[in-house]
Amino acid sequence: MKIGREDFEALIKGEKDITPYIELNTLEGTYSVFGVKTASNPNYLIKAIYDMYESHLNKKLAVKAVRKLFRSVGMGSLGLYNLLKKSGMELSPAEFLMLVFKLQHQQGWGAPFELVEQSEKRIILRTKRTFESEILKDWKMPVCGVHQGWIEGVMMAVTGKNWYCLERKCVANGDDCCEFVIDQVDPSWKFKAQSVVKGESAITEFIDHRPVEWDDQADRRSRGHDAEVCLYVHDELAQKDHGRTACGRGELPGLYGHGEENVEHYKKMGITQPNVLSDMAFTFYSQMGWFRLVKSEWNEEKKEKTITLEHTVESEAFGSTGKNVCYCTAGLLAGIIEGAFGIKVQCREIKCRSKGDEYCVFTVTNKAA
Repeated sequence: MKIGREDFEALIKGEKDITPYIELNTLEGTYSVFGVKTASNPNYLIKAIYDMYESHLNKKLAVKAVRKLFRSVGMGSLGLYNLLKKSGMELSPAEFLMLVFKLQHQQGWGAPFELVEQSEKRIILRTKRTFESEILKDWKMPVCGVHQGWIEGVMMAVTGKNWYCLERKCVANGDDCCEFVIDQVDPSWKFKAQSVVKGESAITEFIDHRPVEWDDQADRRSRGHDAEVCLYVHDELAQKDHGRTACGRGELPGLYGHGEENVEHYKKMGITQPNVLSDMAFTFYSQMGWFRLVKSEWNEEKKEKTITLEHTVESEAFGSTGKNVCYCTAGLLAGIIEGAFGIKVQCREIKCRSKGDEYCVFTVTNKAA
């Protein structure tokens, strides 16, 4: 419908509203005002949300954060589900999920979905595109966190059970469609730990951090400290002439204990595998900014573990010193390994960025009796 100056004047005076100029094409899923696609098109909003998270995290964790955000949106569908039940419509969870996406598509939010498979504990959905996969094609990876969150939220709301949605195909990853596999899963810590170690989740999702109500109860001791704590301990040791040799439990009981208590925290969650426990701890300190784990290697012949890090708090803070400085980190690593594997170890820094090396490298060996 054409609009001219007299129409705008009438709108300003309140003699008309925009209703006659709204065009809604439900088959194409487009919504226009004055011939321009507008409010219901989510692309700009979604792009802004993803960019905000990506600037503070990374792309994979940004998708995870968006997914968590929109899981709550999906939970809001319970009202519609209950309304349909009251009217006598008994839809299966899969049928209700398809209805939700049909309504969203007709308002401009993505393409229609196809129900590929359904059972009591698994549903597979497919669509030729999502708005995330279109606007984030340059990410070259699965990006449909909005839809994953929606799906999980809807399924949790209508079944009262925990569901996990995996995007098996994504247009932004170069696939011919976006395909989602939704499985009913037990919300175990083993499942969560695996997603953290794989980098699919931020460990901070599972930390109950209340700075206003801070206390030092045992179940909260795994929280991260500021880098200044490490530097303070380092300075104290240096003043006592321990800084030259401090690298393990005896010289750094505080940092050793910090690593060990972090592992104990995960044990209380039911995680028992030593490798997973140590990986969880490494991931925790990495995501909290203490260092970045480059690689971890095991030499069976020497019975020696080599851990390569970059951006340790000491090497970043002290800069070029011409010598090893990461005594706090060495004590921390010793505590993690001892706590996870139940053995006594010593940790020694053999390379350091402050000494001019590319990485900070540590060896962990059994402690002599």
